[in-house]
Amino acid sequence: MTVPEAATTEDVPATEDVPLDTPEASAAWVAEQVAGELRDAYLTVAAAAALLERTGAGSAHPELRQARRCGEDALDLANHAEQLLGGGIRRLHERAGRADVTSIGQVAGTLTVSRTQLAEVADRIAGLPDRLRTAERRLRDVVDPDFAIEVVTEQWSRAAEQLGLMTASLTEAGGALTSYTDRLTGATS
Repeated sequence: MTVPEAATTEDVPATEDVPLDTPEASAAWVAEQVAGELRDAYLTVAAAAALLERTGAGSAHPELRQARRCGEDALDLANHAEQLLGGGIRRLHERAGRADVTSIGQVAGTLTVSRTQLAEVADRIAGLPDRLRTAERRLRDVVDPDFAIEVVTEQWSRAAEQLGLMTASLTEAGGALTSYTDRLTGATS
């Protein structure tokens, strides 16, 4: 992660409701950029930690355990740092007279984005079980009959089942968000 240089007032994006000539606006903008980079770093560390967990599953090696603990600590620290950054940013916005009042429309918009992202992932995941079944058929067609592939095909079959459950879970989450958003906005009663 690269550290951004300190922003000047000229670096702050112009908006109608943010006075650009105040140190508070400049500081809040820099802090918001740091928070955004922190969120990106959090997602990267979480993905790396999940990969490490799968790769080192069953291993009791002290260095692998230490790496997992350090990754978990980093995620906890990033979460806490983001909370602290957010608190400071809110105080600066309040001082500048821009108290963050979230409207129902903003909440509905955010929920719609989340629902869309979940649906996109569900669509991508939905095709993976068939691809695994194709790989299994190909393996059966080309592998030496003396090579026992049952363990491999069983694992792939179970993985396909898990991916099917994941797709169903993501679809259900999207449906729940749709229902909640509709009720929040009054689209349904």
